[in-house]
Amino acid sequence: MRTIVQAVALLISGAILSLLIVGFKGAIHALCPYATVCFGLSKQGFLSLTLGAFWLTTVVSLLILVYTMFYGRRFCGYLCPLGTIQEAIFALRSKKYCLKPRFPYLYELRFAQLKYVILIVTSILSIFGIAYVFMNACPIYALSMLPRIALPGLAIFILAVLAGLFSERFWCRFLCPYAALLNLFQALGSLFGIKRLKIHRNLERCCDCGVCMRYCPMNINIAESEYVHSGECIHCNKCALKCPKPGTFCCEKEL
Repeated sequence: MRTIVQAVALLISGAILSLLIVGFKGAIHALCPYATVCFGLSKQGFLSLTLGAFWLTTVVSLLILVYTMFYGRRFCGYLCPLGTIQEAIFALRSKKYCLKPRFPYLYELRFAQLKYVILIVTSILSIFGIAYVFMNACPIYALSMLPRIALPGLAIFILAVLAGLFSERFWCRFLCPYAALLNLFQALGSLFGIKRLKIHRNLERCCDCGVCMRYCPMNINIAESEYVHSGECIHCNKCALKCPKPGTFCCEKEL
């Protein structure tokens, strides 16, 4: 079911992107949920988002953020086209390569902070009305500019794709500011006592083989606790699908 949802979302995104490329009026940021940050933090941008052409994007983005507080980053695992592309690219590698030792968890946590820095920088640029500085480096926006040239964003898109060949979902894990924003809303939900849906590992059935961690696209240390507390979890359920003991993993709210 997840693969079907990803394919449909990717096809819809591709169709919209194609319309923009061939000359239909509009901007890719009119459909990007991160437009709420790119444009919405300045006074002029807020009016544009709430009263202008981007009002629907604002509503959708807020719904995603609120949904994430209760159900986690399913948007990343099911609907984000860039996430799906990265996942598909990494799947082209041999099984032997895909199961090579992952990035050390200590360094994973450190480098994952980069996306929060990008979120802060983007927010500051938006407040001062110069969000275009980030947009020029946005890989999705760069694609919508084709056949015109948006070199910074195109270069970052190519680098993200190439990095995705060697490390699964590289953009999602280290660079995506929207992922950082979703994580902040998950933390906000926890602060207010909202019970988020999490992956639960049945400790009685688990044999501690580590297969779940080797297949996790977000490189989460699943075995560190009974529940996957990490906000990086995209609920792809690969840990459950690859587990040699069916029924070890399920989704439930922590008591």
